[in-house]
Amino acid sequence: MKLLYISTPSFADCDFPLINTFQEKGLDVTYLILLPCFQLRSTLVDIKKQIPRTGIFPATEYLEFKQYEEYMDMSKVYVSNRINQKGYSWSCIKENFLLWQFIKQGSYDVVHSDIFFRGIRALYYRLNNHWVTTFHDPFPHTGEERGNYRRRYESAIKGSNGYVLLNEKQKLQFCETYNVNLAKVLINRLGIYDIVRTFVKSDTKPLPNNVLFFGRISPYKGIEYLCEAMRIVRQVVPDAILTIAGGGKMYFDIEPYKQLGYIEVINHYVGMEELAELLSRCTLSVCPYTDATQSGVIMTSFSLCKPIVATNVGGLGEMIDEGKSGLLVPPKDSKALADAIIELLIDKKKLTNMSEYIRQEYEQGDRSWNAIADKYIDYYTKILEL
Repeated sequence: MKLLYISTPSFADCDFPLINTFQEKGLDVTYLILLPCFQLRSTLVDIKKQIPRTGIFPATEYLEFKQYEEYMDMSKVYVSNRINQKGYSWSCIKENFLLWQFIKQGSYDVVHSDIFFRGIRALYYRLNNHWVTTFHDPFPHTGEERGNYRRRYESAIKGSNGYVLLNEKQKLQFCETYNVNLAKVLINRLGIYDIVRTFVKSDTKPLPNNVLFFGRISPYKGIEYLCEAMRIVRQVVPDAILTIAGGGKMYFDIEPYKQLGYIEVINHYVGMEELAELLSRCTLSVCPYTDATQSGVIMTSFSLCKPIVATNVGGLGEMIDEGKSGLLVPPKDSKALADAIIELLIDKKKLTNMSEYIRQEYEQGDRSWNAIADKYIDYYTKILEL
C-alpha cells in the first residue's frame, strides 16, 4: 500500500510518532507538511528563517526538521513551502499547482489528511478516490468559532471517502451535524507524544509539588479556574506552585495571580527543549478546559509518565482512566479542581502508582502507536475495497 499523509506543523507532535510506526511496519508512506509563512513556529519546530522560495522539497533542508533524523527516517518527508500569506498571491497559486502535481504523480493508493481543502484546493479530492480526513476538532472550541468553519468542514466531508475522529463521544453528533454515514467513521486515538523524550536532559531535577499547565492560551482552556484553585491548594500544600506555559493572548486579567508569588507565567511559544524541562520538573499536569475534543497535552504528559488532573469534557474522559492515570473533575469548578490536585500532591504513593500505570498502559496494548497504526492500516484496506 502506498500512502500519502498530508498535515501541518500544528499536528507534527502527534504525526511524527504515527509516521514512524508506519515506517517500522514497512508501509510505503510519504509525509507532506504544508508550511506557509505564518506557521513556522508550532509544536515540534521553531523555524527562525523561512527558505525564500515556494516549492515542495525535502523537509531536511530545514535544520529544524533535520534534527529528527535520529528519531525516524526523514527521506520521504517533504514540506510544501509557501512564502506569501495572501491566498491569491503568485506564491499561493504556484503552491496549488505543485500540490496538484505532487499528489497526481505520486499515484498513491490512499491520501490521508487532517487539512480541510476548499475553493480551488477542493479539486485535490478529485485526484484520489480513497481520501481519508481526520477531524481533530469536529466542532470549534469556545472563543475560536470562525464564520467559514462549516464550509471548510463540508468541503472536506464531500471530498473524502473516509472520516476519522479521535474520540467516541462526538461521533453521533458529528454524523448528524454533517450528514455522514456512521459506518464510514473510524474512531481511533492518540498515542503518547514520545518525541519529547529526545529532548529530556538527565540532570533535570524535579521540583516538589509543581503543578504544570502548558499549551496554547485560549478562552476554552479554563486557566482562570485553575488560578483560583491554586488559592485553595496553597491552604493545604503551602509549598505548591503553578507554572503556566504557552503562547497566546491572556483572555482574562492574570496580573493579580502573578503577584501571589506561587504562580509563574511563561507567556510565549514553548519549544521542545523548554517543554521537556518543564515536564521533567513538574509533579503533575492539569487540563482545566471548559470544552474540548481530545488533548495532545495529555499525551505529551503521559510520554514522561506524568499523571493528569483534567475536566471531564469532550473526549478527555476517554483518554484518562479515572483514579489510574489521573483524576477527572467537572468543568468550571475551582473547588473540585483544587481537591483533585491536593489529593495527588499529598498522596505520593497514588502519584507513583499512576506513573507506573501510564508507563505500562501506553507502551503496549490497545493504546500503543503500534495498535493505533494497525487500526489505520485496516481502515485504509477497507477504503480500498469500496
